[in-house]
Amino acid sequence: MVSAFTTMALLIPTLTLGCTNILVPPSSSADKSTIVAYNADSDNLYGSLGHYPARSHPAGTIRQIWDWDSSMYLGNISEASHTWNVVGNANEWGVVIGETTFGGLPALDGAGTGAILDYGSLIWVTLQRAKTAREAIKIMDELVQEYGYASDGESFSVADGSEVWLMELIGKGKIKGAVWVASKVPNGMIGATANQARTRTFVQDDPENVLYAHDVVTFAQSQGLYPTTADPKLFSFSDVYDPVSFTGARLAEARVWVLFTLATKPGTMDRYLDYAQGRNLTNRMPLFVQTMRPLSVNDTMNMMRTHFEGTWFDNTGQVRADLGAGSGHSPYRWRPLSWQHGGNKFINERTVGVQQTAWAFVAQSRSWMPAPLKALFWFAPDDSSTAVRIPLYGGATRIPGSYGGQQGQEPGAGVPYAAAGDAYHMDLNSAFWVYNLVANLAYGERYADIYPLIQVEIAKYQAKFFREIQEIDSLATSLWRNGSEAAAVEMATKYCETTGDWMTGQWRQFWMYLFARTRDGLTVLPGKLAQCSPGQTRGCTSRYVPDTEESGYTQDWYGRIVAEDGEHYRVPAAVGELDEWKLRRIQKRR
Repeated sequence: MVSAFTTMALLIPTLTLGCTNILVPPSSSADKSTIVAYNADSDNLYGSLGHYPARSHPAGTIRQIWDWDSSMYLGNISEASHTWNVVGNANEWGVVIGETTFGGLPALDGAGTGAILDYGSLIWVTLQRAKTAREAIKIMDELVQEYGYASDGESFSVADGSEVWLMELIGKGKIKGAVWVASKVPNGMIGATANQARTRTFVQDDPENVLYAHDVVTFAQSQGLYPTTADPKLFSFSDVYDPVSFTGARLAEARVWVLFTLATKPGTMDRYLDYAQGRNLTNRMPLFVQTMRPLSVNDTMNMMRTHFEGTWFDNTGQVRADLGAGSGHSPYRWRPLSWQHGGNKFINERTVGVQQTAWAFVAQSRSWMPAPLKALFWFAPDDSSTAVRIPLYGGATRIPGSYGGQQGQEPGAGVPYAAAGDAYHMDLNSAFWVYNLVANLAYGERYADIYPLIQVEIAKYQAKFFREIQEIDSLATSLWRNGSEAAAVEMATKYCETTGDWMTGQWRQFWMYLFARTRDGLTVLPGKLAQCSPGQTRGCTSRYVPDTEESGYTQDWYGRIVAEDGEHYRVPAAVGELDEWKLRRIQKRR
């Protein structure tokens, strides 16, 4: 039985500004922490870090809810009597929540129905109330049943120090509530999501590993989405609520395919290539895959930078010819994702590292650490491929002002001491804008020159922070265990606060270095002669004279120019030495 809802989803693929997550349980992690990696892709979102201080609230306190995507007011809910400290997407108990939007059947979208809790608010309200991942799942269910769900389908990554869960949830349209399935990532395996529901059939009698809404099957039956005579055990969440389409496979699941390829033994994912290409939608990938070795935090950071290099989807022009890569072999493509020409439709590849990412994190939750130090939240604004992630603790009582926002992702997350910028108004004290300055230099024709320089700097700073955080962990834990709990939290907070603002300054200096080195299509290097000191006249220059090299284009690119319009640019064969001399003098060279 195919309903009108399903037909609509198959015929009208939606191109969402979505996200990507990786889910790593302790058994698949190099240091036995849980790991959730998250890129938040959105082109009009200010990539600020939020902070919700822990607070007690009088009975009857009301909390306003504002939609994360549109920033519009949705309504009010009752506030909890006490709310936990939250930094970004991690709280003081080590609970972490990330998300990717899969959308699902349009008729089940809760936007504009009068429902109050959108997916963003659901994350941050839950983080302020939950002490474990299981409790977070329970709270999320209770909230949407009471207040309604004002978004469409979401894949939530929910973790604490011991477990990581993939919770896939979709609303009921104009009916209050939502249906969902949550699957715990098994030992030795990892999960990933990128804007396509991935849960299909699920075990319905194993609450240790699978949780679900009591009406996840019966609601579908009541709406004509699943036959009433069919076996409930054969019910597939994704096939019913978010049927995979070409768009869902090629622009969403391809990200998962590449991430799984990076984490598994060579050749493991080859059998699913035609699915990721969008050519065989029945060849679905497994929900979780076994890793070839435990993943470190740095491994997941690198995975979240991938541009699909070396795979069938590589669009740098080095695996196959690709005009869009330009002469600099850039994997970046300006939006829109889909375009038309000559009556045909085309798409660009949607890599994991993209220019419109607003912010990214890789979060660890360490079960062995004191509660406020359990969550180690590695955060960066803008493109995850070109960004240094700074360390923050879930229990930190302040955040670096340069990474915060005065308005916040939603009003409660704003900090008054943050830089004054937003997504439209630039501020050079804002990490978001400084990171954008660095990233934008790597886009386009100079990618091959600039991107490697950025990676060297990222590696340098991440290595520094990895070393330092070990020392801070040790010192703060010692203070905590000796009864100086407030001093432990303050030490951790101060380190994160000063490190973040210092990093903004360092990255601003790096942007100036990169700009000076690559200005005007040149590569500008230190001069061969030093500038003269007072009284010096030999072996030096009166002003600083850098050495400049012309970047030009690759031979392949020149070949394309010749093939397309070579006669326009051809130099007559009769030119001689005077022409060569004139050319050198035009360029101020001898």
